[in-house]
Amino acid sequence: MLFLFAMGSFFAFSFYFLKFQAERYDNTNEKEKYEKISIVFNRIISQENNLETIQNYLKEVGFIQINDNRLRQAIIQSIPIPYDTPGIFLRSVEIQDDLLILVVSEGEVYLYKDSMRSFYVNYYLVILIGSVILVLLFALVIRSLLPMIYLRRQIRKFAKGDVQVDCRIPQKDEIGELANEFHKAIKRINALNNSRTLFLRSIMHELKTPITKGRITAEMVENPTQKQRLVSAFDRLNFLIDEFAKIEQLSSHNYNLQKSEFSVQELVSYVEKMLLIDRLECSPIANHCPNDLIKADFDLFAMSVKNLIDNAIKYSTDGKVSLESDGRNLIISNYGAPLTMPFEDYCKPYFKDSTKPSSQGFGLGMYIIKNTLDAQNFNITYTHSDGVNSFTIEGCIIESFCPLPIHHT
Repeated sequence: MLFLFAMGSFFAFSFYFLKFQAERYDNTNEKEKYEKISIVFNRIISQENNLETIQNYLKEVGFIQINDNRLRQAIIQSIPIPYDTPGIFLRSVEIQDDLLILVVSEGEVYLYKDSMRSFYVNYYLVILIGSVILVLLFALVIRSLLPMIYLRRQIRKFAKGDVQVDCRIPQKDEIGELANEFHKAIKRINALNNSRTLFLRSIMHELKTPITKGRITAEMVENPTQKQRLVSAFDRLNFLIDEFAKIEQLSSHNYNLQKSEFSVQELVSYVEKMLLIDRLECSPIANHCPNDLIKADFDLFAMSVKNLIDNAIKYSTDGKVSLESDGRNLIISNYGAPLTMPFEDYCKPYFKDSTKPSSQGFGLGMYIIKNTLDAQNFNITYTHSDGVNSFTIEGCIIESFCPLPIHHT
């Protein structure tokens, strides 16, 4: 577009300039112009007979003197020139479609040419040369910018998760330096990601080993109650390790979402198992929409709901939490004090509530909940009304079922 604009501007300027000059000079009236000049010359000769006056007049009307000796000799040989005539002799001569004015005075021959005719030829030549230069400059600019297209394509691949892109280009200019520096940055990012992944996997492996051994040992306990508690505790640790691995994959954008449909009751049963809630005892989770269907990645969604329910039980005044549905959204609520800070602040990593300095957490709970829901295109909002805290996961319910009343006959 820039090249077309430059070419268009150049040709527009040339066109209007030539049009302006054409108004001052019309080739169709060229002979008439020469006839008028001859009449003026005759008047000058009859009145003054002064060579200098004639030469000045020729300059005023746009003529220039030609100092080409070969051309002058050719004209002298081709036409008779009255050297012996006293005074000044003038004549128009046509050579190769050019009309010249021949002036003879005191044995000297002077040739004059209309500068406007040569002006047009020269200007057309300038336009041609200018056009060629513009095209060459455009070709050079395009050639230097072609690597930018390749670099942009590689950057897009990297943005989509392809970390093995190669951005190096052989150019030695600023674009080449930019591409090579970007390639180095990608390599450093890959090295950091690899070391981070290796570190986290090593930690998880080291944690898994004693947990597995502990669970095997727990199976040998004879007391059924103690055995069940120990097995549940080790299962909870395994759940936490798996959850930690999913969070790591999610933060590095390597997690593959697998959405499926499941009921709220299935979700609550899984959460109760992760929270080690004894089914034989009264559950603190009041599920008022067990048959409603949710479409989401089960593991990620369960992780979010588990953390929400865990916090709701922990900070409620009665140790209970309620799950409800409005046909589209899942609402998790409890009785308790309202949040002391804006909800958005709790969703930031490593957030610490200044009103609770004794809190032992790392400030990642709501951050993990928010990110796992964002990954599934769900939004979470918070409200507090009449002593009830409500966390709403929007758009997760795809079908709502109401229990039908049973009529006895």
